[in-house]
Amino acid sequence: MRITPTRMELSRFQKRLKTSREAHKLLKDKLDELVRRFIELIRETNELREKTNSSIKSFATQAGLSVAGFPYKMVENLFLNKEILISADIRRMNWMGVTMVDIKFNVGDVKPSSALISSPLLSRTEHEMREQLNLLLKLTLAEKNCYFLSAEIEALRRRVNALEYMIIPRLIKNIRMIKMKLSDNERENITRLIKIKSLH
Repeated sequence: MRITPTRMELSRFQKRLKTSREAHKLLKDKLDELVRRFIELIRETNELREKTNSSIKSFATQAGLSVAGFPYKMVENLFLNKEILISADIRRMNWMGVTMVDIKFNVGDVKPSSALISSPLLSRTEHEMREQLNLLLKLTLAEKNCYFLSAEIEALRRRVNALEYMIIPRLIKNIRMIKMKLSDNERENITRLIKIKSLH
């Protein structure tokens, strides 16, 4: 790129450098805050995942015991045909310009089985299905929000790095070059004036 070494061009580059430095500071502060929030969200998601995994293991053991003695096909039809109504209240949140989603799930009660295939343990298992579903929905939402936030952090980090390692150093280099050219021109002018004066 050809650069005209003029004072106007120097002023333009200096303004761009000042703006770039301010933008870099703002984006860096935003990046640091988003990383801090991301770490908190990851910690909460990991805790929720451990709780969900533990709950599912316990539920699987109980579910296995609750269907013992019933024909497999009968149990399969019972659980595959089970309907659970779910409603969701969706709300968008803004985390420093990043759109996150907060969903309040309302999992309806499980419809009880017919009297033909029922026991106290099986009834309890059917009701605990509701809690398992609630946990899985919460975990899915938390992990999706982690994904959204990590994608934003990655994009923001690229912008910060571009400013820090490409744009700002290039502007500094151009400013230095223009100053050197202007200084050389000024010395040449002074030398020329001295020569002209000495001739008279």
